Amino acid sequence: MNIATVASETVWKDCEANLELTKHHVATIMSSYKDTQLILFPEISLMGFVTDPSNKDIAEPMDGHCVSAVKDIAKEYGVALICGFIESNPAGLPFNTSIAVSKEGELLSAYRKNHLFTESAEPDVFSSGTELVTFELDGWKIGMSTCFDIRFPRLFEAYKKASVELTISGFNWVQGRNKPEIMQNLVKARAHENQYFFAAVDRTGSDPNTSYYGTSVISSPYSEDIGEHDGIYTFASLDKSDIQALAKALPLSGSFRQDYIVS
Repeated sequence: MNIATVASETVWKDCEANLELTKHHVATIMSSYKDTQLILFPEISLMGFVTDPSNKDIAEPMDGHCVSAVKDIAKEYGVALICGFIESNPAGLPFNTSIAVSKEGELLSAYRKNHLFTESAEPDVFSSGTELVTFELDGWKIGMSTCFDIRFPRLFEAYKKASVELTISGFNWVQGRNKPEIMQNLVKARAHENQYFFAAVDRTGSDPNTSYYGTSVISSPYSEDIGEHDGIYTFASLDKSDIQALAKALPLSGSFRQDYIVS
C-alpha cells in the first residue's frame, strides 16, 4: 500500500476554498508519486476545527456539495482520499466526520469522531460518534479514527480484534506542552501494541483559536516512522510482511482482556 499524508493548512469555515486546496495537493502528489493509492488529510480539512455554535451554520449532509466534490477529485485523479468535514445532524449537534472515498469516486466509509476533545468546547457543540468503522482498499483492511481518539487505547485494540491492518487518523493537534512528541509517541505506541500500521497527520497554520504543528507520522508495527517527508507531504510504502513477522515473534491473540482488577 502506497500512502501519502498532507499536513495542509485549512481556510476557516470555507469549504469551497478548501476543496480547491485539496485538489491542488492531490494533483501535486499524483504528479510526483504516481503510484500513491491513498491520501490522508487532517481532521475537518474542509472546514476547520470550529468549536462554537456557528459550526451548525457550515455543516453539510453526507450527500451535500463538500462530499460530492471530494468524490469528483478522487475520481479525476484516480486515488482514494480521506478528508474531514462538519456533518449536519437533524437529530442534534453536528458530527466531526471523516470520509473515505475510492479512486472511482465512491464513498467507502464515514467515521464520526468518538472521543471529543475535552480541553475545548468541542463536546458542547458536536455530537460524538458511537461506532467504529472499517473499509477495504486494494486488499487492505483499514480502520478510521480522529485526533483525540488516540488517547484511548481500547479503541485501537478493537480494530486489532477486527483484523485491521492499517489505522488512519486526521488531527487538529492544538498547541500545548511537548505536543508534537506526544502525538508521535502515541501513534507509534498504538501501532506497535496492536501490530499494524498507523498513518496520522496534523494540519499546519492557525485558526482564530490556536496554532498547529503539521506533524505527520506513518508508523510501522515496529514503531518506526517510515515516512519520507517532503515539506507538508509524507509518503510511505506499507508491506504486510511486517505485520506477519511481528505477529509470529510476539503473538497477541490470547493476551487481550476485557477487564482488569486492581486490588
